Amino acid sequence: MTVGTRVEMVTFRNSFLLPGMEREHAPGVFEVHITEEPLNVMWEAYHRTMNLMLTRGGVTEAIKVTLDDLETALAKDGGDG
Repeated sequence: MTVGTRVEMVTFRNSFLLPGMEREHAPGVFEVHITEEPLNVMWEAYHRTMNLMLTRGGVTEAIKVTLDDLETALAKDGGDG
């Protein structure tokens, strides 16, 4: 089974705090690394196994975040994914 990773960029217009983050982060553009593994079915399908959001602020951090938490925060912020 081959696991794949892709990168999407998300933009926050305001300071934000996601579960797992120790402090509020400044607005900006952030990388979200999405890890997926193929499902064992007759057609091409994948199961998302992990989302890592990379933050910067003097130090690069990788924060494990759920898709629901990320989408909720972006909707509340008015940013885009």
